[in-house]
Amino acid sequence: MGFDCFIFDFDGTLARSDAAYSAAFRHSIKLHTGQDIDEAALAGFWGMNMTPQDMLRPYCDSDLSPMIFSFEQHYYANHHVTLSAYDGIPDALRRLKNERALIGIVSLKPRRAGERELEITGIAEVVDARIWGDEVTAPKPHPAGVNKIMAQLSAVAGRTIVIGDSAADIVMGRAAGVTTGAALWGQAKHEGLLAAEPDFEFHSPDQLLSLISVS
Repeated sequence: MGFDCFIFDFDGTLARSDAAYSAAFRHSIKLHTGQDIDEAALAGFWGMNMTPQDMLRPYCDSDLSPMIFSFEQHYYANHHVTLSAYDGIPDALRRLKNERALIGIVSLKPRRAGERELEITGIAEVVDARIWGDEVTAPKPHPAGVNKIMAQLSAVAGRTIVIGDSAADIVMGRAAGVTTGAALWGQAKHEGLLAAEPDFEFHSPDQLLSLISVS
């Protein structure tokens, strides 16, 4: 089985962004509640396909807007400091491109952050298409994002694979009728991801290269 279209999640799959998110969440929670949240208390949320609203709601029993505002303000001011591509990702993506594979991204992240972070991680030039969370009415695990990417790239379902670090990525890919792969090199807990029964398990980015088949 070979693939010529690789569609990735972003956070936790291509980019190590947990530190930037954790700092922003802890800042917002401290500012509005006075609570000092240990970073370990947030670790279990990575790979859970949760929005900032989902993460902050347990700490707010009224209007979330002020907390979301302070979270975003801190995140956008500081994400460039700690965010980076996972080891091996830039090289693996460039090698995929050298074999004429198509590369797409489907992420819950809004375009404002996503486009900037593609530049920060140094992989913008190898990504052919991306669909951000604010560009679909039905976010993952709904397959709309994958379907849009495939249409943009004229990709064939039987030669496309979706790779991510959350169960939602696997469900999304399966719903779109494509093969799925679990990215196990990140920081997320893997129990839920593997319980979704991905078709492949990847422990390092270079393992993706064995799947290339470009006609």
